[in-house]
Amino acid sequence: MAERKKIALCLEYPLALRGGVSVLVETLLAGLRDRYDLILVSPDRPEALAGQPAASSIAGHVAWNPATVSPATSRQLAQELSRRGAALAHFHLGGNFGWGNRFPGHSPIIHAGRLGIPVCTTVHLVVNLLDGFCGPKKPLWFKLALLPVAWTGKMQSLASVRREISVSQHDAGKLRRWYWPLRGKILQMYHSRLRLGSRPETSVEREPMVLNVGHIAWRKGQIVLAEAFALVAAKHPEWKLFLAGDLMEASTVEKIRAIAKSHKLEDRMLMPGERQDAFDLMRRAGIYVQPSYHEALGLALQEALFLGCASIGTRAGGIPELVEHERTGLLVEPGQPGQMARALETLMSNPQLREEYGRRGADAIVQNGMTAEQMVANHVKLYESMLTHA
Repeated sequence: MAERKKIALCLEYPLALRGGVSVLVETLLAGLRDRYDLILVSPDRPEALAGQPAASSIAGHVAWNPATVSPATSRQLAQELSRRGAALAHFHLGGNFGWGNRFPGHSPIIHAGRLGIPVCTTVHLVVNLLDGFCGPKKPLWFKLALLPVAWTGKMQSLASVRREISVSQHDAGKLRRWYWPLRGKILQMYHSRLRLGSRPETSVEREPMVLNVGHIAWRKGQIVLAEAFALVAAKHPEWKLFLAGDLMEASTVEKIRAIAKSHKLEDRMLMPGERQDAFDLMRRAGIYVQPSYHEALGLALQEALFLGCASIGTRAGGIPELVEHERTGLLVEPGQPGQMARALETLMSNPQLREEYGRRGADAIVQNGMTAEQMVANHVKLYESMLTHA
């Protein structure tokens, strides 16, 4: 019997965080464990990791504190992966810049490559070239001054990998333009945690509920959705707005509460916090909305479509790759409450259209290969190619 290869899945966020990157790595762990011995690199504490569903999929854990990234600590991490016999390392980046790649020589991606470990990366969100390598409130002159250093660091990291995966065609296009000398390394691969067997065979009666699932934050656009709902609420008194997710940004939460109060909609605009029943909410909701300003693909929207919920999205990031306007749902420009209100009005007033969009949207997700099974298969194909040519 051939020896099982060891693969390191490297995550800057705790698996216990349960954010989009975390749940996708968790899905990969579950899908790959029968084929490889998996080493998780993450900031998780051992006791927190032991309580995670993915704990049984992990053959070993290497603790990593991203706040301590430096040439020395990155070299130590690469050496530890080599000592443990990692045949391949897959680093997951929350944005274009991660794992210390904004400074030349800082990233463990580079040091792992130097030790002969084949490396690939996944960038889970691409916003703009000036995003992620310094504080968002830094002045433009500061960002422009630091950009050549960050670009060089990123290029050094990209030169060290076999492939860099982007999770949407939109993001892949941006990366290929920005880093054109190495554009051939950019690979687009849809991600998903949806399993074909989890698709409901029968539909349930849907409720007059407009749903959004995700961290409550400016980037996610819930303020715009709240403003849009307030514009149509009087005409559709039976409908409620349900914003389910961690109350991440206090300023955004307060603005939404102020909108609800000014329109006397406190009992119809609800923010219950993080929920464990998101799939059930998506099966019951009449309309799902992804009002984001920036989005790599939109996992929650992908899930709502898969579960047959009529959906509205913004023309941001990879969302138009999920929603085909006026066929599988509706698209509006980000940051436009008026457009969003008209889209809500269209679907609230037309149950037959909601049903049609829900059915077509669910079919499109499967047809486009946006399932966990396909994601895992794509990763295995990539890994085997890298291992064969190691």
